[in-house]
Amino acid sequence: MILRPPRPVDAMEIAAIQAEGLATGHASFRDTPTDWQDFHDGHPLALVAEERGIVIGWSALAPTSARETYAGVGEVSTYVGAQAVGRGIGRALLDRLVAEAAAEGWWSFVAQIFPENRASLALHRACGFRTVGTRERLGRMTYGPMAGAWRDVVMLERRMP
Repeated sequence: MILRPPRPVDAMEIAAIQAEGLATGHASFRDTPTDWQDFHDGHPLALVAEERGIVIGWSALAPTSARETYAGVGEVSTYVGAQAVGRGIGRALLDRLVAEAAAEGWWSFVAQIFPENRASLALHRACGFRTVGTRERLGRMTYGPMAGAWRDVVMLERRMP
């Protein structure tokens, strides 16, 4: 497996992996995968995990705000394809993403995760994130098995020294 920056040719695989997560109803409030242009423009730092020429996971960092006072604060997203779950791909991606971002001056990382997504919560905790709290009934699902349900979101963060 290699970790590298994403390329436009990876767009379909990135979207397919995200679509797998979205189909569970526990990955995001989004109902469709991010298209390449929005992915590229919205994430100043991103990585994909590639194995035998196939993208099997990705992790990306998006600024939490355009306001100058929040420069260096980013929200992380990590998705691993179903065929690669449980092999340490998510941990490798998230650890590397945080390390590269910190080297570029990012100092605070946040993640917002549904409480039902235990694997993602465990991943972030293993990568040094701590739970800040739970945002109750933050949003209402518009699709999938949880359509119409109000959802809580666990807020996690990792701060650099």
